[in-house]
Formats: sequence, structure tokens, C-alpha cells
Amino acid sequence: MPSNKTLVWDGLLRCAAPQPGPFGTRDKIMYKESIHLIYSWLIPAIWLVWLSFWLIFSRNVRSTSGKEPPMSRRIHLSLVGLAIALITLPVFRRGLLGWHWLPTTPYAFFVGVAILVAGCIFAIWARRYLGTNWSSTITVKEEHELIQNGPYSFARHPIYTGFIMGIAGSAIALGELRGILAVFIFIIAYLRKIRIEEKWLIAQFGQAYEDYRKDVRALIPFIL
Repeated sequence: MPSNKTLVWDGLLRCAAPQPGPFGTRDKIMYKESIHLIYSWLIPAIWLVWLSFWLIFSRNVRSTSGKEPPMSRRIHLSLVGLAIALITLPVFRRGLLGWHWLPTTPYAFFVGVAILVAGCIFAIWARRYLGTNWSSTITVKEEHELIQNGPYSFARHPIYTGFIMGIAGSAIALGELRGILAVFIFIIAYLRKIRIEEKWLIAQFGQAYEDYRKDVRALIPFIL
């Protein structure tokens, strides 16, 4: 009985293989190794590229007038780090965490990758739109502005929406139980962060933010 991973590679080979013709044994081996590399490393590579962009965009922000306590920040980073590790590290493919809840097809893999890329792009767009008001921690900036247009007209926290899209796309691409667990942890981490952050925003903007909350959902338009 072939393994789930073997079925994915074979499916990718069937979908992407060239037309019938001269195709020696050595070429087949090299081609299969290439598909294996794509399946194993494409998702971690996308997350790494996204992180590089994020670090670049983290410059030129305003000074803060209030900041999240260090312990709260450590809890958030621990949850997010665990979720990303579940998605990207091969060690978590073992045992029950490696159980496939989704059919192991190349179509599911590339649909998941597309959702991951879309989520990363959406988060970067929201980050750029927020400008100097952005911070990786929960803070209140000096001369902080309440942004309500662009991506912030769809969700109050569109950066987090993009993050969750990215982790959900990764979970679909992998099709393994560890992906579902990562999404669950990610959602808990960001719902917790939203709860803390919005207390600060209400204190800063008062009724203006209360009205904004009534009009725009936190993460998913019209739903959540």
C-alpha cells in the first residue's frame, strides 16, 4: 500500500508530466525529485519570503505612547511560532499529526498554495495601508489615526485576516491533521490579541471606534 506522500508525488507527476516521448529512467528520477522538493519546501519558502517582506516593511513607524506587556507578547509569539512550526517543519508529519484529512491530490496542494499567497498579499497590502500607525506589538502610537478605508473597510484587522488565510491555505495544501491544529492555534492567538487590542483602541478613539465595530467585522466580512 503506497503512503499518502507517495500518492501526492505520483499525482503531481501525472498532472505535470510532459507529453509521451523519450523520457529515460534518469530523467524520471530527477523529475520526481524535483516534484518532491516542490511539495516539501514550497510552503516554507513562501513563508520565508513573506517574513523577509514583513521585516522590510517594519521600518519607519511612529513612536509609541503605550505598549503591550512583555508576558502577553511572549504568549502570542509562542502560539504563533507553534502554529508555523506545525506547518513548516517535517518532524510534525509523524504519527497522528501526519494523518491526511483531505484527499492527497496536486489540485488540493496548489489551491492551498494559492490561498496562502493571496493571504500573504492581503496582509502586506493592509500593512502598507496602515503606514506608520502599524506595530508588531499591541501599542498606541503618538498621533495614532483610526484607519477605516481600503482593506480596513472589509475587516477591522485585515492583517490578521491575511495571516489566517495564509495558515489555512498551508493546511489545505498539506492536507494533514497538523494543519488543522495550526489553524486552530492561530485563530486562538489572534482572537486573544484582538480582544486586548480593541480595549486599547476603544480607550484611544472612544465612540468613533465603537461605531466602526458596529459597521465592520473583525476578521471575516459579514461573519466574524
